Amino acid sequence: MVKTSDLAAAKSGPELAALRLALRVADLGGVAAAARELNQLPATATAAVRRLEAQLGVRLFTRSSRALRPTPEGAAFLARSREALALLELAMGELHAPLTQVRGTLRLSVSADFGTHVLRPLLDEFLQAHPQLQLELFVSDRISDLAREPIDAALRYGVPEHAGQIVRHLVDNRAILVAAPAYLQRAGTPRRIEDLAQHEGIDLRIASRSGQRWRLLERGRPVEVKLRARRSVDNGLIARLWAIDGMGIALKAQLDVAADLAAGRLVRVLPKLQSPPYPLQLVLARGTHLNARMRALGDFLQPRLARLLDGG
Repeated sequence: MVKTSDLAAAKSGPELAALRLALRVADLGGVAAAARELNQLPATATAAVRRLEAQLGVRLFTRSSRALRPTPEGAAFLARSREALALLELAMGELHAPLTQVRGTLRLSVSADFGTHVLRPLLDEFLQAHPQLQLELFVSDRISDLAREPIDAALRYGVPEHAGQIVRHLVDNRAILVAAPAYLQRAGTPRRIEDLAQHEGIDLRIASRSGQRWRLLERGRPVEVKLRARRSVDNGLIARLWAIDGMGIALKAQLDVAADLAAGRLVRVLPKLQSPPYPLQLVLARGTHLNARMRALGDFLQPRLARLLDGG
């Protein structure tokens, strides 16, 4: 239990540094790992966590021989603290952004197909406009862990997993059915949803989940499409290239195939079928505020991605 003497000694509210430390302890499951990341001695970090608990009058963590886990009270407090810190950092970023040059290192995580085909030339243009900026790009269809990996932000489809994360909405996207003209000439063009069962599908696995059942909308009505897939892959770039090579019908993000549709390499299949809209967002890692780099990147990408979706 927390000592009464510690409570009496705690006359001020918790410090921001102690809150950030506690959040990293919760994310990493231990004081030692959080201390290494923050360049502190484990003993110093342990003492800081205990002082924070004394100030609050509750145990934030349960300790075992293997890891620290938040208590129910600690989990609730840390969740609220995370949201509050995110808002504070956003406000600080907005306060100082006008006085800050676009410089330093931008560590960005993107998916393989979007990053290679769509984003790479845009980032080249962005770097040319900001010569004092360096870029570290992490390309993978695996969903990066913003709490554990050395990245500042990720470009992601969908809604963020954690409350309190700072996000910048860029565009709304949809998934659509596409195939190469050569494939449709060989296999025939589906006219109805039921026709898809006779066609080759390209299965894109995301987060180890198979996509062999496509849940789409037809004129706003939910429908489920089952595909027969000879080819299955966990990489969106390969799925798109297979579709271009005439290997079957793929379900792809409209933004990822916009250039292929414009060039005629792919065409839409059953154009009235599509997914519900889902956003492409710039998601900041915890502890990263909306600084000049992030603000400039969002301002740069938003209109260009919108033009791609509009066919421009």
